[in-house]
Amino acid sequence: MPFRMATLKRCEVLRDLPDTVVRDIARSCIWNSVAAGKQIVMANERTRDVYFVTKGKLRALLYSAAEGKPVLFATISADEMFGELSALDGEPRSVTIEASSDCMLAILSKDQFLRLLETHPEFSLLIMQKLARKVRALSDRIFEFSTLSVQARVHAELLRLAVLAGDKNGQALISPAPLLADFAAHISTHREAVSRVLSRIQDMGIARREGPDLRILDLERLRALHRDARGE
Repeated sequence: MPFRMATLKRCEVLRDLPDTVVRDIARSCIWNSVAAGKQIVMANERTRDVYFVTKGKLRALLYSAAEGKPVLFATISADEMFGELSALDGEPRSVTIEASSDCMLAILSKDQFLRLLETHPEFSLLIMQKLARKVRALSDRIFEFSTLSVQARVHAELLRLAVLAGDKNGQALISPAPLLADFAAHISTHREAVSRVLSRIQDMGIARREGPDLRILDLERLRALHRDARGE
């Protein structure tokens, strides 16, 4: 139990809760090991559990009805959570969640999740802030899909990944770099288009492949390239 409590305590929305509360959550959760490639929830299913990711990575996606083409909404990493929308509004799942790697999940029931919201205002505030970030991110993506070329969308996604990786003297190491198929699904295009833009950026000396990673060598030049692609 101490190990499970410690892993839950790292979660973005639980780290500020008292240890006694996190210990109770750890006891209440069902702990489940999930293999890479397995679907945890499916879009439109009527389940209400909330999931805390203690190990691994997952993808939130939808498949188009016509072509079965996946559209990637988000990646979910260790110390994050998902499933709170259906727990809050009682509606079916909005996306399919699929494991990108082997994962360990702590699963909390809807009733226990709602009880946490009622009894711990600091937890409620963190959930509201998480939802606000999600709305802002989706608003940005809708704007980009509506107004930007594929080239500009690739630049924008690279800059987002670089921000998450951290700016170190004008460089950033994206580790590991997303698969081309995942990158393309996330910006609603095809992998060949992403490959062409990435190759051009590397030929210009702005980025460099390092094994499974992608190093942005000059963030300022990438920002300038993005501004040019946007017509600014």
